[in-house]
Amino acid sequence: MRKALVPVVLAAVTLLGGCGVGTGSVEDGGAPPTGLAPGPTLYLVDDAGRLRPDARDTGRLGTVLGAVQLLLADTDPAAPDLHSEVPETTTRAIVEDTGDVVAVYLPLRRADLSPVAVDQIICTAAGVVAASGRDLAAVTISLHPTHGGPVSRPCPVLG
Repeated sequence: MRKALVPVVLAAVTLLGGCGVGTGSVEDGGAPPTGLAPGPTLYLVDDAGRLRPDARDTGRLGTVLGAVQLLLADTDPAAPDLHSEVPETTTRAIVEDTGDVVAVYLPLRRADLSPVAVDQIICTAAGVVAASGRDLAAVTISLHPTHGGPVSRPCPVLG
């Protein structure tokens, strides 16, 4: 029995050894990526009431929650000609991200949010979603204030 097993093992080693992967050389894949994403982009408002991007240098892209938290707590925009219409709050938002739906639960009443403030939050969330490589057309972003119905609409400045 042992003598019959030796040819089977040799045949298996021969077959596995010649599996079709040829020898080759090491190929240069180019320089490795360096650095970090500079940070999320918040959408603030200019003096004409238009949304404008304001990048934050946090050293990493971060999450939708992190970007929304920055927007909710932002009292000093990096650009002096921009401001936020989102009421400042020390209470944290909650974000549920299932991949195709991003739900932002706000510690604010719907009556406290102007249409531009809603767009600021939606566009800030959409900016993080887009920067993560997801297709904005395939993701629904909705805001859920503490009082008042949810709001879901596309960002007016991102396609």
